[in-house]
Amino acid sequence: MQMQIIPPADMMPVFNTLSDSLQRQVHRKMLRAAATAIKKQYRNRSPQGSKTGSTDLMSDDLKAKRGGVKNRLRKSLADKPSSKWSTKRELARAGIIATKVGHRYTKGDPKSARYAHLVNDGHVAVYWGHRGGGRVKAIKYQNEAQRASIAPVKAAAVAKGRDAVIAAAKKARQKMLQVGK
Repeated sequence: MQMQIIPPADMMPVFNTLSDSLQRQVHRKMLRAAATAIKKQYRNRSPQGSKTGSTDLMSDDLKAKRGGVKNRLRKSLADKPSSKWSTKRELARAGIIATKVGHRYTKGDPKSARYAHLVNDGHVAVYWGHRGGGRVKAIKYQNEAQRASIAPVKAAAVAKGRDAVIAAAKKARQKMLQVGK
């Protein structure tokens, strides 16, 4: 899902008078607020192993290996700003400020959920030494979270945008007063 974050219409005249660096600061603050709203929707809808009973079926060895991390899908949610992407130079040249929200897929990290897409979309179960165990039901919690997050994301971005534009305008005004002295 892609969304474009724009400051509120009533703040655009003030926003346009800001320098480029202050405009980027405003955009980053709005993106962080939007990412937080999306993560909240994901957390509310992610399935919990303790409630579905899947953690009760794990062996003691597997529980010890995972480090006792409960609700791995919830804990693995993270947002990654475009400054951390491998294509950050190309994005910066194009003037793009973005963020990705989703599950961490780091191998060996106890807080990562490397197979979250299988929970969302379903998969064919494969058991060692046996043929496929049939299709595992899809939960579609990510799709529901994306649809449900549209209104909260807009509200969070607009609220944070107003505050950020006002703060940036004050900062610009202070700089102008310092230069004038």
